[in-house]
Parts: sequence; structure tokens; C-alpha cells
Amino acid sequence: MKFSLPLAVLLLLLHLPGFAQAQPPLSSPEQSFEVFWKAFRDNYAFFPLKKVDWEASYRTFRPRVTASTPTDTLVQVFRQMVEPLHDGHITISRGETILYKGESSRNAFKQAFKTVQPEFWRVAYADLQQAGFGPVKGAGPDFKGKQVLYASRNSAVGYLHLSRNFADITGAIGTEAQELKDQRKLEKLFAQALKPLIGCQVLLLDLRDNGGGHSGYELAGHFAPERYLANYKALRQPGGYDQFSEPLPYYVTPTRGPRFLGPLVVLTSDQTASAAEDLTISLAQRPNVTLVGTATKGMLSDMHSVHLPNGLDITLSNQRYATPTGQLLEDVGVRPDILAENTTAALAQGYDPVLQKALEAARQKVSR
Repeated sequence: MKFSLPLAVLLLLLHLPGFAQAQPPLSSPEQSFEVFWKAFRDNYAFFPLKKVDWEASYRTFRPRVTASTPTDTLVQVFRQMVEPLHDGHITISRGETILYKGESSRNAFKQAFKTVQPEFWRVAYADLQQAGFGPVKGAGPDFKGKQVLYASRNSAVGYLHLSRNFADITGAIGTEAQELKDQRKLEKLFAQALKPLIGCQVLLLDLRDNGGGHSGYELAGHFAPERYLANYKALRQPGGYDQFSEPLPYYVTPTRGPRFLGPLVVLTSDQTASAAEDLTISLAQRPNVTLVGTATKGMLSDMHSVHLPNGLDITLSNQRYATPTGQLLEDVGVRPDILAENTTAALAQGYDPVLQKALEAARQKVSR
């Protein structure tokens, strides 16, 4: 059977590479889905650890997104895709409004005490005063009812509570310029709070409610006698879920500001996260540092940002942290030297078991 020339030409065109597969342009919701999925495929660091099949996620959720999918529905689709990762560094936002923030599976401290924070710290500070400490004084801007720093001391032991690693919230979620400005502000506040405690024999550094921010390595420089290795970071690379760059070493350098070089007791919980873990990892490498409490959250990566075609912004974890000996820390955290845990039962009795263990460790260091 012979075809007329137009039909023959048409069949020839249909067999040209790419012609038969030509598709109409993707809509904004569909483009945003593709960029979202590919951003995680090429950059997210922990699919094997989290036991999430990202290819299967595409097959499940891609058919749910069409040209008519509204943004709110698309956000819910994204949320369902990433919730199984249990990663607090995954966010979805529009401008400065956070529409979704992931939550680590290790969040016992936050869940137990998030509604009773004022009472928790009232009990902790009362325990300090019973141990001979003066009134606890706050410093820095207020955020969600807390100032940045709280400090006190008795004759031999100092106490410094760093509630977060940023001064103002724009330093944590704002532009790079805002973060740099906030770093300088935080550093100044930390140096001012630390200076009166330099003469103590032992210092307690309380990071139990510190969810992060920035400047972990820089603040560790206030306790460094010399430059030293804190940890390694490897960056996720496109091409495979186990594809990473060579691990890069990160060092702590002594600050030019006030430094405390005596024995240090660091109080941690599974709410000690992100930049506060940078600080904890750094301090844990020093021989005169004792960690008391529970392991830190294990939420360590910097936040890799991606802008979607529909105007949404996302962040994700794209780094793998390891100790100087090679131990991976995601979802594990930095383990304490002395295990102790805060409980709601102890709080009801007006007792802070982690602080009491820390005070006991401090007294032993003073008596040596």
C-alpha cells in the first residue's frame, strides 16, 4: 500500500528522534514538582539512612499534580513526600512565612517540656541558687519568651545558658547579610556574658534547649587554647544517593575575645541541634570537657536552599557530618560522657537531674 506524499512525510517526521515524544510545556505546579523532586534527588544526603525510596515517591505523587493544582495542595503533596524523612532541616516557605518544617524523630525533650518552658527553667535556676549561685541574669533580645543568654556563678563555678545560636530571628532565616550582622551581634553578646566568668575554676555551659542558628565553631573558639580539628563534612553530589565529596576538615580557631580554658561541663539534650551541635562536637574534642545529659539531636547539615518556579522556597540537608574518628552523627548525635535525663516527674518534684549531675561533675573538677 502506498501513501500520498504528505502522509509519507508525516510518518517520516513521527520517526524522527524526539518528535513522537514531544509534550506540551509543563504548567507552573508541574514544573515546581519536578524541581522539588530533582532537588532532593541530587542533593539530599540521607535517603539510605532514612530508608525512603525517592524514586517510588515520584511514581506515587507525580500523578497527583496537574496544571490546576493550587499551591496549598502542592505544599501538602510536598509535605507528604518529605515527612517520612523526619528531618528538621527540611522546610517549605513562602517569603518569610514557613509553611512546613520537618521534625526529627529524636525530640523527647521538646515534646516533654515545650508547654512548660518557664517552669522548667525556674526549677533549674532555683537549683542553681540552692547550690550557692547568684541570681541568673539574662542578656540579648527576646525570642519566644527567652533571651539569648543567661549567666550566674558561685565562688568557684560559673553557669552560662545559651538558649539559641542567633540573636535576632532574621539572623537564622534572613539573608546572608542579615546572618553576618547577626553573627557579630551574637559574638558580642557571648563575649560580654563570658567575660565575668573567666575567673571561675569550672564552667557549666547549658545547651539543652538550643535548636541552633549559626556560629557554632566560632563560639567554640572561646574555649580553645589552640587550633584543632572538630569534625569532617562531606557534601552530597548528583549521580547517586551515596555519592559524596571527599570529607573536608573543620577546625576551631581560638578567638581574639575572652576565653575560658579551664574545665568545662556541657549540658545537652535531644533538642541540642544544628549549630548547637557544631558547638558541642567542637567542645567534645577537648580533654577537659565533660558532656552531661542525653545525646544531641543528630540534625547537623547546613540547609541547602532551592527556589521553585511557583515562588516557594525549600531547604534540605545536603551534608554528612563525621567525628575526627569517622563516626557518622546524623540521627545519632553527640553522646554524653555522663548520661542523665530530665523527666516531667522530676520537674513536678522541683528537681533538675541533669543540672544536678553537671554540678556534681563540676565539684569533682574543683576538688582536684
